[in-house]
Amino acid sequence: MANMAKRREYLNEDRVARFLDRNLWLRLVALLKDHKATASLAFLFLIISEILPVFQPQVLKGMIDGPIKHKQLDGITPYMLAFVALVLLSGALEYLRAVASQKLGLTIIHELRVRIFARLQRFHMDFFHRTPVGRLMTRMGNDIDSLSGMFTEGLIELIGALLMILFAVGFMLALDWKLALASLAVLPLMLITTSIFREKVRANNSIIRKLLAELNSIMQESLAGIHIVRIFGKVSEQIRNFDAVNKQMREEWFKNVKYYSVFFPVINGLTEISLALLYFTGAWFFFRHSVSLGTLVAFSWYTGLFFRPLRELSDKITALQSALAAAERVFTLSDTEAFLPAGNLETFPDTVDITFDDVTFGYDPDKIVLANVSFQVKPGQSVAIVGATGSGKSTTIALANKFYLPDTGRVLIGGQPIETYSEAALRKNISLISQDVYLFSESIAFNVALSPEFSLERVEEVCRYVNAHEFISALPQGYLTPLRERGENLSTGQRQLLAFARALYHRPKILLMDEATSSVDTETESLVQQALDKILKNLTSIVVAHRLSTIQNADKILVMHKGRIREEGRHHELLKLGGIYHKLYELQRYGDDEEIASLTPTELATGPGTTG
Repeated sequence: MANMAKRREYLNEDRVARFLDRNLWLRLVALLKDHKATASLAFLFLIISEILPVFQPQVLKGMIDGPIKHKQLDGITPYMLAFVALVLLSGALEYLRAVASQKLGLTIIHELRVRIFARLQRFHMDFFHRTPVGRLMTRMGNDIDSLSGMFTEGLIELIGALLMILFAVGFMLALDWKLALASLAVLPLMLITTSIFREKVRANNSIIRKLLAELNSIMQESLAGIHIVRIFGKVSEQIRNFDAVNKQMREEWFKNVKYYSVFFPVINGLTEISLALLYFTGAWFFFRHSVSLGTLVAFSWYTGLFFRPLRELSDKITALQSALAAAERVFTLSDTEAFLPAGNLETFPDTVDITFDDVTFGYDPDKIVLANVSFQVKPGQSVAIVGATGSGKSTTIALANKFYLPDTGRVLIGGQPIETYSEAALRKNISLISQDVYLFSESIAFNVALSPEFSLERVEEVCRYVNAHEFISALPQGYLTPLRERGENLSTGQRQLLAFARALYHRPKILLMDEATSSVDTETESLVQQALDKILKNLTSIVVAHRLSTIQNADKILVMHKGRIREEGRHHELLKLGGIYHKLYELQRYGDDEEIASLTPTELATGPGTTG
């Protein structure tokens, strides 16, 4: 059971991203390969815009020690013009840097999001059955947005802060190393404080991200299943669950607030101490004529240039750490392998049959759903599958649609293994009608064609064929009438007729139906039955039926029990057999749905005609 061994939980384990993770950084840099020109331009603007401000104190020093000291007021003008020019040029370059980095980051994130979304569209159904939608939404939304912040602001600003610190220290040492040492005396304490703060906040942010994913998952599941929540009176329980996680997230955020409330006052206090040391040392050297007044003013300015980015550095590193964690999760999703084998056979034969050859399958390794199932649907033949809940009917449809592959055995279409066909060929030639008809908030014509490029003539043709034209014509805008979400402005039967029309629009060769008529209202039941009879005459089809009255004319009926085919034949043949099918038929004629639903598979299986 090789395929079964591969099924697993997805995206459950998040690897902790390390700041100096070489492989992670290489993958991030690789995202820049198609945007080298923009990246180089942003980096060039960054270097120039960060180095220009360190020349401003030099201009002030020259002005104070030159024309001001010698009371030559006319000599001040060139210095002032140079200072203003540096400010304006620095501001212009910061603007260009911001534009270039934003364009770079947003372009990369756009491409990444589309690439991952396209990848998700091709994943097999097992992935979606085992992965909460809320978790996927968090990765496609919050995590990619965090990654966007790293490219558009975080990484660029971090590099800019580091460059400013290096430039400022370099100029300070070159100007006067003694004053530089006095100004930087508190640096070790700052680094220790910053390191402790960063670790605390990093660990806290990791907890917050997990709680956010859990909160999104609760919201998605609760809102998607709101009717179930209300029907079974679980509203209060859902609110309590949501409140518990939300309260925990509030507490973790409050921890962050406390860390910041301690960190910034400490850093600001150390900065002020550094300035006091500078002025005290500078005054001592000034009165001994070893330091000029201009040098003191320049040093005061350099101290600001040094400590301002240093105060922000921890915050930037923390944000970058958070972005790296988000990048790790995005790359984990990007690396997830959840594809079924992609074939290269592009065309179906003109006449197509379906064969299940000794198929065994289970969603979990320890629970078999289908066991050694074999049957054939000949070209143009309609085969119905009936049985108790959990007997394997819907799983058979899922395998015939290549949502999964068998663990052992083969599913053949036109004599070829289903996995040899390309995805495009399968979706073009196989249509599925399920019990839950999903309709988009678009026009009726769009919902039939599932494309804005629909042929109204073809849409009307298939709608007439399935008896949907009459009710559509009575709508205010006919085929262009917009539907509300999930088609709430149509009855259940009308939605089902649209599903029939949708299935026929692209002229498929195989039709799969999974209890598509089980919830049809009595008002349109006859229309649905007439449409179904016409459809099944012309297509190779497998029909999972709840109402036995809808499949009495099927070419063959398979009765399933506990994952095996127990009875096989036409309607009248199975009634004469007196087994499971006969019992189901009698219950539907004289019993009610509640009585049928209450029977166990074992109770259904009792009878003289039961085999196996």
